[in-house]
Amino acid sequence: MERSAIYHRPASEMAYMANKQNYRLQLKTKHRDITRVQVIFGAPQMLVKDSGQTDAWKYATKEMNKRLQNGIYDVWEVKLPIPVTRKLKYAFHLLDREGNELLYDANLMQLYTPKAVQEMTGFLTPYLVLDETATTPEWTQKMIWYRLMPDRFANGDQKKDLKDTLEWGQEADKAKFFGGDLQGIIDKLAHIQELGFNGIYLSPVFDAYSNHKFDTIDYYEIDPAFGTKEKFKELIEAIHQRGMKVMLDITCDHLSDFSLQWQDVRKYGARSSFAKWFLIKEFPVRYVPSELPDYSERLTYEALNNNPHMPKVDLENPEVQAYFGNILTYWTRNFDIDGWSIADSNEIPAAFKRYLLETLRQVKADIYLLGNTIAKKAEHDDVFAGNNSIDVRELVEGTFITKNIPPTELAYALNEHQLRADPSTLSASLLAADSPQTQRILAKCEGNVQLLRAVLAFMFMQPESPSILYGTEKGLKTGTEAALQPCMEWKDDQVSVEMQRFLKTLLAMRIRYNNVLCEGSFEWGQCSNQYSYLSFSRRLGDKRLFALFNLGYGSIKIILPQNCKLLLGQNLVEQDKRLGQAGFAIVEL
Repeated sequence: MERSAIYHRPASEMAYMANKQNYRLQLKTKHRDITRVQVIFGAPQMLVKDSGQTDAWKYATKEMNKRLQNGIYDVWEVKLPIPVTRKLKYAFHLLDREGNELLYDANLMQLYTPKAVQEMTGFLTPYLVLDETATTPEWTQKMIWYRLMPDRFANGDQKKDLKDTLEWGQEADKAKFFGGDLQGIIDKLAHIQELGFNGIYLSPVFDAYSNHKFDTIDYYEIDPAFGTKEKFKELIEAIHQRGMKVMLDITCDHLSDFSLQWQDVRKYGARSSFAKWFLIKEFPVRYVPSELPDYSERLTYEALNNNPHMPKVDLENPEVQAYFGNILTYWTRNFDIDGWSIADSNEIPAAFKRYLLETLRQVKADIYLLGNTIAKKAEHDDVFAGNNSIDVRELVEGTFITKNIPPTELAYALNEHQLRADPSTLSASLLAADSPQTQRILAKCEGNVQLLRAVLAFMFMQPESPSILYGTEKGLKTGTEAALQPCMEWKDDQVSVEMQRFLKTLLAMRIRYNNVLCEGSFEWGQCSNQYSYLSFSRRLGDKRLFALFNLGYGSIKIILPQNCKLLLGQNLVEQDKRLGQAGFAIVEL
């Protein structure tokens, strides 16, 4: 028994309240070293007299199940009922293949004996009270999001197009508009739902200068290029009538330099009523332009990514907090918004996040707040329901596309990622193949549609909620940033027809096996760096899915179990028992 590999950390992601009735525990051990783990638990106050001579602790036991497995370690988990006293004392009883038994508690790893159980200190919890603001809305764990940018999706009302509106299908221009609007989205809702998506994730719709609207000027107005508040309400109602959810992008860490607040600061300087709203180093506010219009290294104020047109606000300021709290409350209450994606959440103070969540929960109990950050190695958010899993996307790209991350390293990294968060937070997080701010996934695959399908299939097998950017189903591959994303292609060709057929099957599989993929164990099978393939199983109860992906340039041998059901596959030659390049097979056992 490898004692140095046995690890548990109390009051962390390895020990926390899953809900009001249950406490979740996780334990890490060396891979295949331990065959069985029992948790010994009870209320520490429950002392009874045994034969009138010694004090005996009254406890129960419960088996732990493997949640994660790779070639290095196993992760065990269990949910314990919380006693009426709301306190727990617990320890772990481990058995290995040779029959050795170990008792592991907060102080010792010792040989297991009934006497040791009675004398141990155990791991002790404080009085357990559930933080209601930390609970995850149940509906978020069943979502597949379709992300779109209104200006680039569909033009449904050409009467309001700007004079210099680009012709639909032209090459994108940073300073120009294509005329996409809210009516266009309403007209195309059937397309989105027929693919299988149950959530629409909108980039900013508020009044702004740019075509991407991340530089909001007035948070209380819909951008005139998109439509009116009445049309926006019509869109939200149409989405809800289809049984779908809607989430909006919003930025809370900066304002546009066209905003009334910043203009006031420019005019009145330190005397402005809004001077303390911003992170200003000295007055007057100014910057030295560079060759790039959206970048400056010499500013007298803090700006997002050194963009002088996006001055950062002080989110520790109560007035600023109330300002954004009122904005989100207004749209949530009056337009029935289901969720908000908060940009640059890694730079937002935890106190402000909690303020937002508590404020919005009073308006809508099951509101969803997503922490959206492009920061690498960002920790799981401890306030919002979920995060945008940038790290996972980059890991997958590194293994499938650039091939600089070996399969075994991917397996280890994904297990570490999943270990740091509870299952409800993972399934409420977002795993996006691409976004408005990134190069499109098909471009990263260098136009290889089969490779794109393999990447998407792998992502859809992960616990997070999948998200796809508009046009992926049509084979769009241009666009490297928000202002340069292409407009939607509504005419079909062979590539788009096949891609849409594939996505319908993929989304249907995700919906059917959602519980297995969100809550089930993740067991890595054979992974070969030499032959470049990986396999894994997802299991929940009597349901088990098995997946094999060929990441190499040649074919590999595959033997599928008898009586298995093929759910989705590519480049699978069953009669030759081979899986070709970019091939994969997902089966139900």
